[in-house]
Amino acid sequence: MKKLLIIVCCAVFLVGFQKGHGQSSAKTAKSYKVEIYVSDAGNFNKGPYQILKLDENGQNPVVFHSDKLAWPQDILFLEDKGIVLIPNLSKGYIGRYDIKTGKFIDNFATGIKGPTRIKIGPDNLLYVLQWVGNGLVKRYKPDGTFVDDFTKVGVPQSIGLDWDKAGNLYVSSFGKGKNGLIRKFNSSGKDLGLFASNNAHLKGPTNIRFDKSGNLIVNDYAAGTLRKFDSKGKFIKNLATNMGKLEGIGMLKNGQFLVGSKNSVKLFDKNGQFIKNFYTGKKLLNANAVFVRYVVK
Repeated sequence: MKKLLIIVCCAVFLVGFQKGHGQSSAKTAKSYKVEIYVSDAGNFNKGPYQILKLDENGQNPVVFHSDKLAWPQDILFLEDKGIVLIPNLSKGYIGRYDIKTGKFIDNFATGIKGPTRIKIGPDNLLYVLQWVGNGLVKRYKPDGTFVDDFTKVGVPQSIGLDWDKAGNLYVSSFGKGKNGLIRKFNSSGKDLGLFASNNAHLKGPTNIRFDKSGNLIVNDYAAGTLRKFDSKGKFIKNLATNMGKLEGIGMLKNGQFLVGSKNSVKLFDKNGQFIKNFYTGKKLLNANAVFVRYVVK
């Protein structure tokens, strides 16, 4: 009888522990609010410019910022710093903006020859591309301190960057007259030559990114086509065509992604197949950057 009582007590204790443990895990699990930010290039060098904010369904558009902008090219939230970085091509500076209000704070970095894309690299430094000038990739500390020119070979009209699993850096050049290309550098900035260049499958690339399989997805702006290349630079296939001017990439946690296209933002599945127009409207003229922000509730 005593043994039976001990067994029953142990069973009750285990059930209670598991139940309580499960509740504790649920309480510690983080929930997020999704916000989508879109950089609007307006009429390019003439404006008007703005950063548009959408909800997770691509609805309820509001202007996050529209003041201190000069042909904005990208959006990068630094949550731990409480700031948003926006490169302004026509004025040569990266602005620092308040993460909550969007209000301009100060210049994060200046004297850049047409800054376009910015991204935090594997070394936790900020990498900055240049549209004009020597076309070298610049690096900065997260506080805005200049580190160095990471590359020694310039990429003219550079407007897309990403890293492969080995830490090699890839930079795309929009080019002139259908002379687009993608150049490869090792983790020390040494030039490894062309990854892909002007051919029937690459006209004027903008943003690029590697998928989980190691293939490179390319926004071919000039062709209005989303393309896929293998890890050696060999063309695989077109994922989507007749898309308009594809520019900007915003990644979702489920593997789907968003791409700017003229006055719309398009949604693609994890394989690069077009799903639908995520947002389109009069509030947007030319989407050229998309940032997906996950805010802890």
